Amino acid sequence: RAGATFQYLVVQKAGAQKNVGLIQLNRPQALNALCEGLMAELRQALDAMESDPAVGAIVLTGSQKAFAAGADIKEMQNKSFQECYGGGFLGGWDKVSVVRKPIIAAVNGYAV
Repeated sequence: RAGATFQYLVVQKAGAQKNVGLIQLNRPQALNALCEGLMAELRQALDAMESDPAVGAIVLTGSQKAFAAGADIKEMQNKSFQECYGGGFLGGWDKVSVVRKPIIAAVNGYAV
């Protein structure tokens, strides 16, 4: 949605014609670990970019130190394997694979 405020992402349009959607993972204290909140926001941002006719491509990036440190272990520590696997922990990550617009991963730093 236009003008959405995110806790775990920085979302903007970039480029001379503002036709590149830029999504930056923004959990520096956790090296951009993928928590459930971040994943929900990422799905929301991708939906907004995909439905915006002005956006021709999407760049997904992290920070200089870490692209993403993988799943947030702190969220997983009190869950069993069955809860994580069967409960859809980090469900929706496949959203990246079904977006019709090109997505470019600008990876820098840790990427687990």
